[in-house]
Amino acid sequence: MRRISQKASIIARFNQQAVVWCVVWCVLVLLALAVSPCAAEDDFQATVAPFLQRHCYACHGAEKQEARIRYDKIDGFDVGDRNLWTMVHEQLSADQMPPEDRPQPSAAEKKRILSWIEREQRALGAGAARRLNRRELSAALQDLTGLSVDFAAGLPGDGKLAGFDTGAAALQDAASSVDQMMQVTRRAVDGIRFLEPSPGPVFHADLREATDVRKSLDAWVELGAASKMRGFAVPGVGLHLDAKWLGDRDELEIYMPPPATGRGLLRLTLVVAARKYFEGVPHPHLWVDVGGKDVDYREITGTLEQPQELVYVVQLEDVGIGSKGVKIGLSNKVETPYGVEGFANEDKSKEPIPGGASLFRPDYDRKERLLDKHPAPFIVLQSIRVEPNFVAAWPPAEWESISGPFTDDLESAKRLLALWTERAWRRPAEDAERERFLALYQRLREREFSFDEALKAAFHSVLLTPTFRFLPSPADEDEGIAQHAIASRLSFMLWGGPPDPQLRRLAAAGKLRDPRVLDEQVDRLLADPRSDGFFRPFVMQWLELEQPITVVQDHIGKQDFRFGRHLKASMKEETISYIAQLFIENRPAQELIDSDWTMMNQILAHHYGYDEIEGAHLRKVELRRDDPRGGGILSHAGVQSMLCWMGDNWVIYRGAWALRHILDDPPPPPPLEVPELDPSAGDNRGKTFKELLMQHQENAQCAVCHKSMDPLGFAFQNFDVGGRWRDVEFDSYTWGGLDGKKVWNGAGKSRPVDAVGHLPRGEEFATFAEFKEAFLQHYMPDLTRGVMKNLIIYAAGREPDVVVLAEIRAIMKEQEPQAYPLGNLLKAVIRSQAFLNP
Repeated sequence: MRRISQKASIIARFNQQAVVWCVVWCVLVLLALAVSPCAAEDDFQATVAPFLQRHCYACHGAEKQEARIRYDKIDGFDVGDRNLWTMVHEQLSADQMPPEDRPQPSAAEKKRILSWIEREQRALGAGAARRLNRRELSAALQDLTGLSVDFAAGLPGDGKLAGFDTGAAALQDAASSVDQMMQVTRRAVDGIRFLEPSPGPVFHADLREATDVRKSLDAWVELGAASKMRGFAVPGVGLHLDAKWLGDRDELEIYMPPPATGRGLLRLTLVVAARKYFEGVPHPHLWVDVGGKDVDYREITGTLEQPQELVYVVQLEDVGIGSKGVKIGLSNKVETPYGVEGFANEDKSKEPIPGGASLFRPDYDRKERLLDKHPAPFIVLQSIRVEPNFVAAWPPAEWESISGPFTDDLESAKRLLALWTERAWRRPAEDAERERFLALYQRLREREFSFDEALKAAFHSVLLTPTFRFLPSPADEDEGIAQHAIASRLSFMLWGGPPDPQLRRLAAAGKLRDPRVLDEQVDRLLADPRSDGFFRPFVMQWLELEQPITVVQDHIGKQDFRFGRHLKASMKEETISYIAQLFIENRPAQELIDSDWTMMNQILAHHYGYDEIEGAHLRKVELRRDDPRGGGILSHAGVQSMLCWMGDNWVIYRGAWALRHILDDPPPPPPLEVPELDPSAGDNRGKTFKELLMQHQENAQCAVCHKSMDPLGFAFQNFDVGGRWRDVEFDSYTWGGLDGKKVWNGAGKSRPVDAVGHLPRGEEFATFAEFKEAFLQHYMPDLTRGVMKNLIIYAAGREPDVVVLAEIRAIMKEQEPQAYPLGNLLKAVIRSQAFLNP
């Protein structure tokens, strides 16, 4: 009892010290980010303030604030106004402000203001150190522990800068977030062990050898588990999970006893195969949930001879634990975009829905269960292994060549601590830097803590340092630290995680400022599957694909199940994988708008009318010449369906999205108390949508935005709510509620789609093809500039100022003769001063 009490006291003191450390360094970092050089007050008062008063206050002063911007409250160049001054510089440079009907400043006046802004922004610098965001923190902990666990899942969402979660100014710590971070890092360290044996228990069943699967799983009862099975067994093969679509009932349920603390890790290992008996039905998808949390939904393509092994590690703190324990559920989902001959298909007697998909539900005698008479796409579970109190051996097996064998002695502790610190800090650590962590280990050993207990406490204290939680500046005065900072920045940008051995070796050799070396590393990192850690978050945040596709198709008074989860997921994956190919293959930026190919899988192919593709994996597909959509992200169903959240004839949101994300010309925020445009209200009945929008533009407040958004939005009128091509639309629309969502329905007669509109600078079009042609001829610099600005924000953690914008213009001028290859643009960003010397 005395030893336990002594341990509790020491741990309490250690935790108290850790909190103090965290608070101190958080305060220091916040202060560092808040400090900015003083603007030249005399220059501002003598030159800038009078200029603003003469040319800006009328529209952006005390009485009027167009676009919600106010200049009369500004009294100098402050870090918080950095982006506002950048906008002023851009608009003055382009003669966009003041408006044409207002007095114009002389060329000399404009030059003085532009020079003042440039000088102040250079003096301000960037303050480039930033905290790891939630997904980066999770990736760093996974790299350290060797465990594929989203340790940071429970942390609050990160703040965003211009839509991205990498902005330094948006990644600020609060007292509550520091406390949560300490808990997250503690859980990561608790998930590893050194000399201690695995705590157990282990539940394992090889279902291929079982003559009675139920009895095999019932044997687990003696260890405290329970199971419920709805599939059926075939001796020598395994447990067959029935195919289905509707409902959430699992084919196999297992209830595992959690550790007494209710905390820790659970590891689940499955060996599975797909068993298909006829062509024409997609491979089944395995749905895995643990404690009510969806863990996986993936296509199963393994065969009985070459099955797939799937391993999942889950934090028990993130899942529900019921009275029976932790529930593990497995089910077989088969989503198919068409009916299957010889089998019952849902809504078979109903009228088909344009753009819809059917579902497969085999209609056979489930009691008889004769596979030769009633073939279906089954998932076969060959073996299952559950470790409800899993603790991983550390270092991971692949690190053995680095760590070597170790025992319960000080020398082993030093070696393991050195390895942990170097990997956690993503740079070599000097002996003096590790001394305090080693001292903590030694103090705990003197108080009879075990080797594992003491070393884990030291490991945890390493994770509480700013060196772990922050990305340092590549402009550090110590070039050795700066080189490793470049390696980290490059890896976290293009992989979403810490640098690998090759990057660390190049940093140690001081080669990461060499443009040739940087280009080679960009090519290598993008070619690696881990580049999904760049493409997914970048594309999702740049194009706002994080928005759910909430459109529903009303059919027989219920939500249309045909527009299902796999199709919606595939629609977004098309855009991510398409843009990834553009960068990897160094394709010209114009292919963001138009091309002769896209990425498809089976369900997407049917959605688009291409029936020759099989399988759930996306692959490059050449488009038919008669496909009116053509290639490019604006033709993707995921983009156009996502932008139909207010109905399939709602052009406003599509136009605003295109201005913001494609043309780099975001519209100003809407005025307050804007009336809703309701096609079904009063005098609006019977009017076409274009007539309603023209009526809406008669309001001067509304016209400011709508005169550019609406004509552009009509370019996409050929895309229906599902993102498929259509040639007709309805004269009017009504709306109703469905499952808590607003659904717009066509009413009255149909007519040819009206896709007549114009681009922001007046270029007219009458079809989607004409829109693309005009865009490619006149707006490629706008698109390219927007892409580069977004890459800078994502890579450097700050919005481009006038200095960075000048660098962007220089890069564009260099790449224009080659039609702005996207891979080249990315490499230029990484070689830029904005990235290397922020």
